[in-house]
Amino acid sequence: MDQLIILLLLLLVVAAVVSAIILPIIALIIALRSRKKISEEVSRLRAAQPSPTPGEISPHVSDSGLLAAIGQLNTRVENLEAALTAHSIRIPDAGNDRTPTQPELTATEPSVPSAAAAALVETAASRHYVPSPDLAELRPSVTRVPSSTVGVGTVHAEQIESIIGRRWLGWAAVALILFAAAFFLKYAFDNRWIGELGRVASGVGAGVIMVVLGFKYYRYRWRIFSQILTAGGIVLLYLSAYAAFGYYHLATQKTAFVYLALLVAEAAGLAYLYDAPAIAIMALVGGFLAPILLRSDRDQYRSLFGYIAALDIGALALLKHWTGLSSLAFTGTHLLFWLWYDSNYHPRKLGAVMFFQFAVFLVFLLAHVGRQLVGRQSATLEDLGLLLINPFVFFATAYHLLNANHHEWMGVFAIGMALLYAGSTKILLSRSATNRSEALSMIAVALTFVTIATPIQLQSNWITIAWAVEALVMFWAGLEIRSQRLRALAYTLFGLALVRLVFWDTPGVSRPIFMPVFNKYFLSSLVVTGCLFTASALYRRPSAEKRFTSKSQLALLLVAITILWFVMSVETYTFFAARAAAQKLAEDADHERWLGQMGLSVMWSIFAGTLAAAGFVRRSAAVRWASLALFTLTVIKAMLVDIAQLQQLYRVIVFFVLGVLLLVVAWGYHKAFHSRESAK
Repeated sequence: MDQLIILLLLLLVVAAVVSAIILPIIALIIALRSRKKISEEVSRLRAAQPSPTPGEISPHVSDSGLLAAIGQLNTRVENLEAALTAHSIRIPDAGNDRTPTQPELTATEPSVPSAAAAALVETAASRHYVPSPDLAELRPSVTRVPSSTVGVGTVHAEQIESIIGRRWLGWAAVALILFAAAFFLKYAFDNRWIGELGRVASGVGAGVIMVVLGFKYYRYRWRIFSQILTAGGIVLLYLSAYAAFGYYHLATQKTAFVYLALLVAEAAGLAYLYDAPAIAIMALVGGFLAPILLRSDRDQYRSLFGYIAALDIGALALLKHWTGLSSLAFTGTHLLFWLWYDSNYHPRKLGAVMFFQFAVFLVFLLAHVGRQLVGRQSATLEDLGLLLINPFVFFATAYHLLNANHHEWMGVFAIGMALLYAGSTKILLSRSATNRSEALSMIAVALTFVTIATPIQLQSNWITIAWAVEALVMFWAGLEIRSQRLRALAYTLFGLALVRLVFWDTPGVSRPIFMPVFNKYFLSSLVVTGCLFTASALYRRPSAEKRFTSKSQLALLLVAITILWFVMSVETYTFFAARAAAQKLAEDADHERWLGQMGLSVMWSIFAGTLAAAGFVRRSAAVRWASLALFTLTVIKAMLVDIAQLQQLYRVIVFFVLGVLLLVVAWGYHKAFHSRESAK
């Protein structure tokens, strides 16, 4: 006890010393800055004064006239100061938190004549006035300064003083009072001054008093001070509930939860009444902390889930749409759930858990849709973030809980989520209650669930096919509604399909003997390349957006050609490699490998010739350049690989086919360019 008293005294001494050092420094800095700005403002006003009128004192008066004018002014100033001292006028405090409705005068304070008030302004200005040789400024008429410019130099200092005096000191005072109450109660508890019930009752009483005082000062329009008192009272009430249930066991869990629910509702109502998001956020934080503080050995998970759902509904539906409130409710909900899951989950509780997760997901989705349909509020960045995060958190949680025993339904579940978001988008668009960003975000969520459903429900090459077809449909929709974001998603999905085709679906050299063309790898690859060719052809439609059309179409076309060449090369080479691996004699195996190299070169030559013919027919320079590139690659292979590895007959076939095709292509170039030159 003695050590505690000594510690408190030391803290008070340190606080007094720090206050005695810091506060004068702050006051001095504010005073110097205010004086500097006042001097600058007076100089600006002096420079802006017009030339003197004929009735004013001329700047060329004699020195005797100047001395007489100064003497008259000094006499007037002394008379005014004596009059003001005799009447003792009270000047209102500009930093008062209240909004005054009329001038505040004492009962014995007479009103000051307007002339005296004007003289007071003149006298105050003269005290900060620096004499100047310009005699025009000594005219007897009072120059009135507009009210908007009075005190411009001290606005910043007054704002700082107001923030420190009303906000920081207020919150610091509440914190110190709470610490003082805690120290006193601990001292009283240690000395058995107050019993357990009295301790809880004192906390409840102190909390109620602070809340009532907060309401009282709210009626006086002391907005900040009322919020400070209300916040402190709510904190004391939360802690009293914790002490009654979790520490002293004076109340059952059900009673404590009912008390806390009423407390949260009261805090929400006060926040709504005061229009104070700080109180609302504190009420929500206290609500989520209550189950942690009021934990018990018995798992009351149904009551817990209902309590959390009620908190979310209150935060999203009853309170105003304050920034950060929805995110806090979402984070607190899932944090509480996973804390409970880590220590109390059992498969027997799966039904209640899934019902709770679906209810939370639906509450946040309906809150967003309802705000758009009823209030027509524009979505903020926070709303869009929750719109994207909420469904995937719910799906991930459900997948974690259900996949082990119900994997066959997970793809259907993902499709159901996609349909739900697509339906919500349709409703919002039909009511014209959403903007383009929201609609595209919800469409993106639906398409993402379709994409997720594909690898969950399908296997092997069917995943690649589904992704390619989905990308084509998405690409067509992006062209129809002229949405670059939707087309970007389509390109991303095409990329996923190609990566899976090349790195997962493509067989290795040790492929078993298979039927060429009519096998799942080649047919699925044809579907993917067909989707790419179709997407490139969609750009040629008259209704397609012409911006970046040529570059995008060229990119899709070249990618499709490259993938088709790659797939045909793999199909040709692995066919002969599989036959070579099946041979028992080394000579037969070498014969099959020679056939594979020859077939690869012949296939490349035919493919390049076909590209050249298509380039001439479609008048596409890009396709013709692709043909020339492939011919170049084929010639390099024939010179470096085929001459060294193939027998004489196979080399003859490769060079003959390649030469004939090159000759035909050269004839085509001569014919095409000769026709152009003749037309000129």
